[in-house]
Amino acid sequence: MKQLVQNMVKTYKQMNKSDDKVNIKKFSSLQYPQCPLGGDHSGESMSLICLEKDCLQNQILCCCICQEEFHKGHQLKPLKLLLCEYDQQLREYQNISLKQNEKDLLIKKINEQEEKSLIYIQDLKAQINNKLSKILTLEQDFFENLRKFVRMREFSNGSQFAVIETIIQNQTNVEMLSNSVKNLLDTLVQEIPEKDLNYEEISRIFDFHIKDQKDHLHQLETQLIQGIEQQIELLQSKTQKTIFQKACQFQFLPNNKHPQVDILQPKIVKASNSTHGYKFAVMTPALDKNQTTVFGFKLNCVHQSNWIAVGVCDLSIVQSKQFGFAFQSLGHGGYMVSSNGGAWSSTTSNQNNVVKCFKFGKGDIIVCTYDPINQSIIFHKQKSNTTFKLDIPKSDQALYPCVLFYYALDEVEFIQPEGINKQ
Repeated sequence: MKQLVQNMVKTYKQMNKSDDKVNIKKFSSLQYPQCPLGGDHSGESMSLICLEKDCLQNQILCCCICQEEFHKGHQLKPLKLLLCEYDQQLREYQNISLKQNEKDLLIKKINEQEEKSLIYIQDLKAQINNKLSKILTLEQDFFENLRKFVRMREFSNGSQFAVIETIIQNQTNVEMLSNSVKNLLDTLVQEIPEKDLNYEEISRIFDFHIKDQKDHLHQLETQLIQGIEQQIELLQSKTQKTIFQKACQFQFLPNNKHPQVDILQPKIVKASNSTHGYKFAVMTPALDKNQTTVFGFKLNCVHQSNWIAVGVCDLSIVQSKQFGFAFQSLGHGGYMVSSNGGAWSSTTSNQNNVVKCFKFGKGDIIVCTYDPINQSIIFHKQKSNTTFKLDIPKSDQALYPCVLFYYALDEVEFIQPEGINKQ
């Protein structure tokens, strides 16, 4: 019963948030079916939605008694609130929809760049094939030289003595003498083998050089394959859907912010003209746990007392604290830097509530490099060499870009990765 009352209170607060009051009127006359389970369920409206994908009940619609009996610990949401949120998102997306001529220009640009890229890849393929052909020729020459080394051991003293006899017989004929001497020099350089090498020694020499040649080829193969695979992985990471989403769809949503924060645009938030106090605004989607993500925040407007923080946070913790901030102790959910030079860590005491970072203010852009592999986030004040690193211990919980306001009317804009260097 206690859990049921808590959920009812939570639902009431959600449905009475200032951003949703107007939208909720659209669905005030919504009719719900009654629960068919009977008993205590009789007469109860099925107004709740179970959002658990692995729910064993396989029941999307449920009543408040179903919630208590079959869906304890599940994430549930009133259907009316779900419709309200969806309606809000649709209206926000309308602000960022493209006109037909804009879409046509983008498609044309994509097609032109695709054609250039494919031509470049074909040229690159031809260059690689030419290099491989050269390697093939060199390899053939290597083994031909080994065969030639063997043929040199087919020593026939008749032909060599014939050269000497020809020189003796043509001492007065300049042209014939010159040719004979040339033949003699060729014979001395190319045909007379080393005297002290027998079969076993030659075989050992061959084994050494063949193995050395094979090792070089394997080294070449490793470098070539690894290099190509690394570039393929990089290209894949830049063309996958998830990367595109991170670059283009980070946005602030009404349900992921303090009530005293206004969303001016999907990527711009502003503290409302109300009392001062800590208030989070969190972006979605979550940051990728498997690769580095770079993004930025631009401070469009900052109170003269200059306190505002940017970084990443654990959305579940921030939500549990109603998007407030308790800086005195660990566990607040944030990994941020503040404009007064403060550092804030949810898990590391010597990096929390300490002034050890660079300061920043109105007009500055703070670039954040989230590196989950090395478990850190690096903050960089653009157009300067100042950086600051925070440790982020590995966790199953996802992290989200966030802004933490204190003073009224402060305004922050999220900068997409591809837009950072354009500012």
